[in-house]
Amino acid sequence: MSHLCHDFKSPRPDSSQRLPQIFVLVPALFYLVMLGGSYLGITSYLGYREALKSRDSWVQQQADFDANRMKYETELADVSKEKFKAEKLAQWVEGTRSLQPISVAIARALPPEITIAELSLERSPELPQQVGLTVLINNGTLEDVNRIQSAVGLLNYRPFNSQQSKAGEALEYKSMLVWQQF
Repeated sequence: MSHLCHDFKSPRPDSSQRLPQIFVLVPALFYLVMLGGSYLGITSYLGYREALKSRDSWVQQQADFDANRMKYETELADVSKEKFKAEKLAQWVEGTRSLQPISVAIARALPPEITIAELSLERSPELPQQVGLTVLINNGTLEDVNRIQSAVGLLNYRPFNSQQSKAGEALEYKSMLVWQQF
């Protein structure tokens, strides 16, 4: 046992054929595919980051547009409120005709021998086109009431809910006058 033999194989010819020469390209193609895949992965990642930036800018633009739209809508609502108030004010001004022509027309409609003991014109703040009329006439008749109604009618006021009551020699006439617009 002094001599050790390390190789028990005997030399023999190749048992299989060698690979074709084209297979030498397999490792080169492997590295080429790895480089191509890395390139595609990097470009896809960069495109993804660019898409996120684009989406964020679009979301910011959308938020800006929504904020501007809300600002314009609130301004439009404020303008609409002001328009509504102005229309109501115009209606109120249109309805608040001067009451002096009514009292002058009533005084001119009655003959000189009949005296007006009391003349009251009351306007409601909620309905300015309506005027409450109360007239107390001394020595008056229903013909005088018709004269008052026709004189007020010439001023485009229409009497509603007219009431006459006679108390001794005085005649009390109450009516609600409504402005007639054409």
